[in-house]
Amino acid sequence: MKKYLLLLLIFLAVLTYAADFVPPVAGTAVVTSSFGEFRGSGNRGPHFHMGIDLSTNMRSGVPILAAADGWLVRIEIDDDDIYGNVVVLEHENGMRTLYAHLSKFSPKLDMIINSVISEFGKKRIVINFPSKTFFFKAGEPIGYSGQTGEAAQPHCHFEIRSADESICYDPASFMSFAKPKDAVFSVKSLVIDSERYTYTEGRVYQFKDAYPKIAINAATMLNKNVIGLKNLKMYFNETLVYDINLGEIPLDEFNNVWSVYTNDSVSDGYSYNAWYKLYPDRSTAVVKTNKFAELGRLPSRVNVKIVCTDIWNEEFTLKFVIERR
Repeated sequence: MKKYLLLLLIFLAVLTYAADFVPPVAGTAVVTSSFGEFRGSGNRGPHFHMGIDLSTNMRSGVPILAAADGWLVRIEIDDDDIYGNVVVLEHENGMRTLYAHLSKFSPKLDMIINSVISEFGKKRIVINFPSKTFFFKAGEPIGYSGQTGEAAQPHCHFEIRSADESICYDPASFMSFAKPKDAVFSVKSLVIDSERYTYTEGRVYQFKDAYPKIAINAATMLNKNVIGLKNLKMYFNETLVYDINLGEIPLDEFNNVWSVYTNDSVSDGYSYNAWYKLYPDRSTAVVKTNKFAELGRLPSRVNVKIVCTDIWNEEFTLKFVIERR
């Protein structure tokens, strides 16, 4: 009984924690890019997408709202850096939220912004604020949508970070988004030992060596947007051997994308094709299970199952067979 009570308390705590934030765009928030997606360009090099993008219908000037009560931590004024103009808030739950690509800041910040720009000019400026001195209420505009920085279209880029900003968390784990009816899971291709295939359920694919190097290009298709996955688990003969979990990413792994994605992945703002590597290549905190060292030489025929979880926590299962040539 005590065990079940403890589990209930933990579950309620998680619900309370997750309910602390609301989407920073008014109305029905539509996700156009997910946490952990591959980004291949930018002045900081190939990197993980450390937040989510929310649609503003490609319009600048849409109010971007504080996701919870909090106080101002930092303003970044920069048209050219990857994030563009940025506001960072801290909240009583010990988390920070970051809002990027802003066209302009909240009117209550105008006097500060104008004063700093008049003194230092329109270059990269970072303004840090003392803790708990400049407050915003949940739902209050912190700025307005834009495409400063490396944004192909105006939108809201939103991140949730730890208080020391050492870890970024998937915002979809902290707030609720309705899954659009036209969102469709798609497997574009399957790669086994560098050979690219069309995926067909139950098909037999060949591999070589002790174990196969499997990668998949799978995502949710939503209108013209490709939305990456949250979790991928691969099983050999019903044994979990590899688990990629994009629920959180340390900021010091910002550029460690090649631990998860193949080096021919592409994301340039107009096209997106990224293959998740389901085999060990380099170390990363994103891989939660890796049993390849224990596998040894696989049998000549293996049943493979890959369970893909989207950002709305819906699961999709791929099943096929690999056979040593």
